Amino acid sequence: MGTEAPAIGIDLGTSFSSAAVYQNGKVEVIPTKEGPRLVPSYIFYHPMKLKVSVGTTADHMGIDYINNFIFDAKRIIGRKYDDVYVQKLKNRSEYRFKIVRGDEDKAEYEMKHDGLIVWKSPEQASSEILKYLRESANEYLGAEVTEAVISVPAHFSNAQRAATKAAAELAGLRVLKLISEPVAGAIYYTKERSNIEGTLLVFDMGGGTLDVSIIKVSKEKFEVLSVEGDTFLGGRDYDNVLIDYFKTKIIKKFNQSYVTPRLLRRLKEKCVVLKEKLSTQNEYSLNLNCIKNENDDFNMSLTRDKYNEITNETTTRALNLVQKCLTGVGLSKNDINEVILVGGMTRMPKIREELRNFFGGKNPKTDVNPDEAVALGAAIQASVLKHNFKELERYVVAEVMPLSLGVEVSPRLMFVAIKKNTPLPAQGCLKIRTTVNDQEKVTFPIYEGERKNCAFNTLLGEFTINNLPKGKAGDVKFEAIFFLNHDGILDVEAHETSTNQKNKLTVTLENYRLCQNKISNIIEDAEKNYCDDILYEKYSDTCIDILQVYNDILYDIKLISSQTDRSFVEKECKGLKISLDNSVYTEIDELERAYKSFRGATEGIVKQAIDIKWPDFSLSDKFNSLQMNPKS
Repeated sequence: MGTEAPAIGIDLGTSFSSAAVYQNGKVEVIPTKEGPRLVPSYIFYHPMKLKVSVGTTADHMGIDYINNFIFDAKRIIGRKYDDVYVQKLKNRSEYRFKIVRGDEDKAEYEMKHDGLIVWKSPEQASSEILKYLRESANEYLGAEVTEAVISVPAHFSNAQRAATKAAAELAGLRVLKLISEPVAGAIYYTKERSNIEGTLLVFDMGGGTLDVSIIKVSKEKFEVLSVEGDTFLGGRDYDNVLIDYFKTKIIKKFNQSYVTPRLLRRLKEKCVVLKEKLSTQNEYSLNLNCIKNENDDFNMSLTRDKYNEITNETTTRALNLVQKCLTGVGLSKNDINEVILVGGMTRMPKIREELRNFFGGKNPKTDVNPDEAVALGAAIQASVLKHNFKELERYVVAEVMPLSLGVEVSPRLMFVAIKKNTPLPAQGCLKIRTTVNDQEKVTFPIYEGERKNCAFNTLLGEFTINNLPKGKAGDVKFEAIFFLNHDGILDVEAHETSTNQKNKLTVTLENYRLCQNKISNIIEDAEKNYCDDILYEKYSDTCIDILQVYNDILYDIKLISSQTDRSFVEKECKGLKISLDNSVYTEIDELERAYKSFRGATEGIVKQAIDIKWPDFSLSDKFNSLQMNPKS
């Protein structure tokens, strides 16, 4: 293999994966070593041999060794063991692989492989699929492929992106770029229709995730305006609704003892077929013969209308994301020129019908192969980055940040440095001050999310700056600078402005504590708790103001000449600090009373010796105003 291979595009999917290449002016999907263009995203680790299988071979091997059969790795990659989604998968009866707490609280698989009990990370499992696709590309192109653009859901977190890159490196691939799946789909769609311009909405629902992106396309460039997504909303979730539905019917006809791991595997396969058949047929039968004994058969037909009924809640969640994506960028339905469908689940007639109704009768575009569009678009982007072909100039894409990034300030308030939907690469700067007199060091926790209260956001990492100059609280100032690259990977640098003391943090999978507080849907959660967040922000601002008064008084308390007065003020300061530390933002009237009592008792003494700015506020009024005037 002496010829230099082109860079390829890879769609690393939840259900199926594929690779594509752009060469000789055209883009094509690369057939796998066995022939098909798509490979099921299945991995099998042989319990007694060193052998690892991928795709349909893994599926067949997994029948006899069900605990060694791995699927849905994309739903676990980059997540911690305590993540609510990991626990959700762990507790589903049809997932027979064992998920355990690995190093640094990562979610890993435990199994017997090559005669030993081993632990495999989702990155390692995913790398086996990437190796298989790379080997297929090597064979097809007659050259050694070393570079790729890999697609990821638009709403993948920092950790999930870093873990995907790690999987690629394990497979011997250098990642030129991580491209959002809906963007890749739009690139391919417009490449095949060069006259298209305007504002496109891409609805990308695959096996595991839903992404909705709004993209502005001109002859010169691609510009991503807004992204929304749900990394647990896809074909698998429709499968799970069907599995639960039929499992209940089986238990009702027979009993719970009939629901064995082997039966659940068969039921899962039948439900996938049923789902697909109901995209083209109005009714289809699910047949399970010899469930337990020779005469224990289960046969039941399901109409498309009934299927739509039992999956209606899942479909409604999908449509809500479309509206959220429009609202996030201030657009209306009429501003969208075309709706593009990507991902296998968009074949479902109900989804197409709901989107048509949502956009006032405008038919979504269905003239691309939804299973292949993402890999083909990723291949075009790979060629842009490696070869800079003139005919592909417009496909230099600026993507956007799916979640806001910021730092925690006391008490647990999130200061945002880079807002959601900011184009990448991005940079943001925050100016922060100390909150304690003579503070010797400061620790910066970095968060990702949309809530004002850091307790409900995702902790990315933290770092400390030591050897600070002594001074009054608020006099020592810092700058925290966020650098976000094209792939959404974060570097943070902070420095104290007077001495230029610095520290730097690269946020990678190793120091990412994902979903520490088990928040299942960050954006939706933030919207539901809008009033609560505004109240918390006002409460936090007020706590900072009170803390500043406390620190200012104690820093200059020696200026109070009377020992008796000084001791009295010190005692009152201690009481105020206890009230502040024990305060709860949902019971803010108690903090208000404590502050007013403190001010009334000490202001007359303090103002004779110390120049203090006493804040005036009524937290109760703010609380009542928010309760009476919630966000519409």
